[in-house]
Amino acid sequence: MKRWKGRRTGLLLPLALLLFWAHSSLAWICGQEMQDRSQQQNNVSAIMGGKPANISKFPWHVGIMNHGYHLCGGSILNEWWVLSASHCFEQINKSNLEIIYGRDDLSTKNMTYQKVDKLIVHPKFDDWLLDNDIALLLLKSPLNLSINKIPICVSELSDLRSWKNCWVTGWGVTNVSGIKIQPEKLQKVQVDLYRWDWCSYLLPVLTKNMLCAGTQDAGKDACQGDSGGALVCNKKRNIATWYQVGIVSWGIGCGKKNLPGVYTKVSHYLNWIINQTAKAGKPYMYEQNSACPLVLSCWAILFLYFVMFLLTW
Repeated sequence: MKRWKGRRTGLLLPLALLLFWAHSSLAWICGQEMQDRSQQQNNVSAIMGGKPANISKFPWHVGIMNHGYHLCGGSILNEWWVLSASHCFEQINKSNLEIIYGRDDLSTKNMTYQKVDKLIVHPKFDDWLLDNDIALLLLKSPLNLSINKIPICVSELSDLRSWKNCWVTGWGVTNVSGIKIQPEKLQKVQVDLYRWDWCSYLLPVLTKNMLCAGTQDAGKDACQGDSGGALVCNKKRNIATWYQVGIVSWGIGCGKKNLPGVYTKVSHYLNWIINQTAKAGKPYMYEQNSACPLVLSCWAILFLYFVMFLLTW
């Protein structure tokens, strides 16, 4: 009996270390919003028809800067890669590109900038139809992921009926009547996904690589400056995790009644993302339909807890 207790004690240390490693790998699981108590909610009333967003609620959102000025939005795929839209980078020299991250206010002093090392636009991007409007940015050095810098999840799920609670964020124009107002504070707006056949009736140039999202009310939409940002949703069966369903691409005006915004459908490009990131030497992988990382599944962690319980009982 004493010998068995000694064995149990000897097993506890490696199991505890394994659990510590598991939790460190789970610390920045993709698509998990965090509540940063150090940041207070900004109640300033002001994307079109939206309201101010806290970066801890959308920690994957980044701003892409050109010569120090805001160009487009983007989303963190992992510590090396940012996802955005191809049309943002027409006639743009990648050497002038930087990203800002971990902040929701462009007026913040001592902003952290990260240089872009490689820009990959889709080879079949059509600058007239805006088909294949997707781009990848490889950073010169990896992001230090933290509470305000968390990757977004992606999914091969293409059925729009599987998604709910969709939001889009950006530093784009908030008012197109008169003088265009571009805010310093990150904005968010909730939108609904529209059936492709209904949307293609409204917008005949729509392709199968696009999806539509908007609201029944006029005045709520993504707009100029929001391009490249993420349209994120929850799965109906997993409301705890956020997935990027679309990339802000184009629209006819902003916030017009019965004219939804158009987004690049991310699920159609997962193989392209995997192939391009591998060719660049920094391969990106995603976990299919799961919120757990590739290194260790959620069930494995639960099993380790169970074993710990038995050994200490």
